[in-house]
Amino acid sequence: MSQHPADGGPGLPLAERLSQACGGRLPADRVFHPWLDLRDEETVGLLLARETDQDRRAVARYADVLARARRRRPGMSAAAVRDEAARDLLLTVWRCPEEHLETEAAARGLGRAASAVDAAKRFVLGFLEETQRMETTCAGH
Repeated sequence: MSQHPADGGPGLPLAERLSQACGGRLPADRVFHPWLDLRDEETVGLLLARETDQDRRAVARYADVLARARRRRPGMSAAAVRDEAARDLLLTVWRCPEEHLETEAAARGLGRAASAVDAAKRFVLGFLEETQRMETTCAGH
């Protein structure tokens, strides 16, 4: 981003760009919040770089659950999902304590925890459905 800014301006070393933006007092993940295109394979690869293949398959299953819910209930929206539910999903998938959520979100290019929580909302229904199915299976054995 610093070398290839979206506005077409000249590329600059990151340290110089940060110096211009905030006097160099803040880390890059606190200053720059790039737009994420989840259709772009390189972007998705960066966002999922630290996830396992199992995590990636789970995300695909969760997205499918939301798609089915939208077909069954037109107007259904991930935005209606409570922040706490999305936060719980991220803490589980990222395997981190709540106090590290900001750092984990920044490391994945999502900027802040609030942005990560908003992005995760579309996967909560699938996460909950899968969790309930697993609990039912475990209780039956």
